[in-house]
Amino acid sequence: MFLGLSNSAKAVLTLVTGPVLGTMSDMHGRRFSWIGAQVGAQLGYIAMVLHVCGYLSIWPFLVLNSLGGLLLPALLAVITDEYAKEKRAAAFGLVIAVFECSLIVGRFFAASLSLQGGVVFLCVSGAIALVLCIMYGETLPPDQRLSLEAANSAPWRPDVALSILLSSSLFRRLSVVVLTSTLVIAGSQQCFIMFLEVAYGVSLVDASSFIVTLALSGLAVQIIALPLLMPRVSITNMLALGLGCQLVQNIILAFVHSEAAVFISCVFGGFGSLVFPCVSALKSCAAPEHEQGRIQGAVTSLQSAAMGMGPMVYGSAFAYLVSPSVPGGHPLPGAIYGLSIVTLIAAFAVTMTLHHHVPEDLKHPTQHAPRRRQSMWRLRRPFSSGGDPMTSEMTSAAWGNGS
Repeated sequence: MFLGLSNSAKAVLTLVTGPVLGTMSDMHGRRFSWIGAQVGAQLGYIAMVLHVCGYLSIWPFLVLNSLGGLLLPALLAVITDEYAKEKRAAAFGLVIAVFECSLIVGRFFAASLSLQGGVVFLCVSGAIALVLCIMYGETLPPDQRLSLEAANSAPWRPDVALSILLSSSLFRRLSVVVLTSTLVIAGSQQCFIMFLEVAYGVSLVDASSFIVTLALSGLAVQIIALPLLMPRVSITNMLALGLGCQLVQNIILAFVHSEAAVFISCVFGGFGSLVFPCVSALKSCAAPEHEQGRIQGAVTSLQSAAMGMGPMVYGSAFAYLVSPSVPGGHPLPGAIYGLSIVTLIAAFAVTMTLHHHVPEDLKHPTQHAPRRRQSMWRLRRPFSSGGDPMTSEMTSAAWGNGS
């Protein structure tokens, strides 16, 4: 229950503040939002350690943990500064690959460490991430930042910042794809373990093999398949491929009753992870270069809203489908994936119309292009004007605001 409350709070906070902080990062640089989000997440880890040791209640962790939802939009904005348009989808895919790795490694440590050891490991990992954030140089030079006049009359208002999602027919269609596909992913994750238990009698420990298969499949897709396909397949076709694989995954789970079929569906689910980097890259390439923070914050906030709604919708539907009141009196756990099939068909239909709305240069496979910087991990790059202007003012603002 507590974790559900924390995740709901994270979704709400990201929905409200993500686009605003993205706009502010367009105006003042990326470091203050990136470091601030990491500081908030690290304070949450420390609160968890204190709770496990008996010095603090769980509530400070639940509050501070919600700040972790602001890390992703800040990181995506940094990537748009670092990479040319042609390379952004693959770069976003690498971010997803890191999450897939953490899913695998995290389960290994969770099984081999005690509760106290696990939270200490989490806290140390967060501290290392915070140090790397502080050492990393500012990626948005002052001459490329958005002025207050060019931003809008009220950049601090969430509704104004979110309005970029409705600014064009392409963005409106992509918003529908983000909402529907993320709703399916979040809802399916909520019900997957319960589905295996009801349909196949699989325990939580045995179900981990299916989850690892899904994670490994997604990792292979992001690291190997996506970089190989991007120069050969247009980004809209890549998005359609990802949604098609999600659709096949849910069809298998709904209509094929076999544990082997579940493993196959997990492989297709890994290919479904193509959706998020493709959508993020499409919106990034179509948005003005001086509003990259705003668009990434808006996309992530939309995704967070779906992540919050998905578990509630699917959890309620699944509880009904396995209850005695279901028509026929027999549990129908696989029927929950019928909801996913209908939702994904709608998303796929919208995706088929994107080709008529994307810019001309995105209708064809991307060509190899050099990155904007020599190394993604080069530390503390000075500006040609004589240094990093964010070292004092923005760092102190980030620590003071904690956002």
